[in-house]
Amino acid sequence: MKTFRLLFFLLFLLLVHAGCEGEARVKEDPVQAEEVEEMPLSEAITREKMTADNYINWVRNPQNGLVKAKTIDDLKFTVQYKPYEYIVYLEERTDKVADTLLKRKVKELEGMQYYDLKILLKNSQQELLKSGLSTREEYEKRVNYFSFHMQQDIQLVDGNDTLPCALYHFERAYDVTPVCTLLLGFRKSESNAMKPKTLLVYERTFNKGLLKFTFKEKRLQTLPKLLTL
Repeated sequence: MKTFRLLFFLLFLLLVHAGCEGEARVKEDPVQAEEVEEMPLSEAITREKMTADNYINWVRNPQNGLVKAKTIDDLKFTVQYKPYEYIVYLEERTDKVADTLLKRKVKELEGMQYYDLKILLKNSQQELLKSGLSTREEYEKRVNYFSFHMQQDIQLVDGNDTLPCALYHFERAYDVTPVCTLLLGFRKSESNAMKPKTLLVYERTFNKGLLKFTFKEKRLQTLPKLLTL
């Protein structure tokens, strides 16, 4: 059974790769990286315990290396790496989580790794997917792609492994905001060791080409802890 699942996984990966290359030749990183100076790493942070709000602010601070952003023309792409404790807090919405609950929730999340990808239309309040369009049909094609097909154009390079996007959810904006949010999940590599990770996004809708967002393994390891009850 394990051998069958492995063969299926490899076949899926080959199909994704073939689809990406067959549909269009992507351009190599024609982007302007956001200039954010990361704060020096301190091993002491791994012993620090934070309230949930402080922990969330720490994770979302680009200086701590868990947020990467790139700007191309009028679009800004931002990727947030999501530690398990971060996800638990967002679900529970309480300043202090019971230790037993935290451990149980984290165990449920193990085996996967999670990211948020946000695409912002700068200097506009228009819905992102309506930008530059003139017909309803064009808009519906974009919605269909973001809802059901963009998943195939997203991969994660985890050390020497290239992983397909296993979990995917597109949050619709419905004219409320010029931001689109994609919730992404990837299986952990078989070695289960912490390695550099690069999220690859083959951006086809707005012709921005291949986008790369790299997270250093040391940054992913050096995290504070949540203060629990």
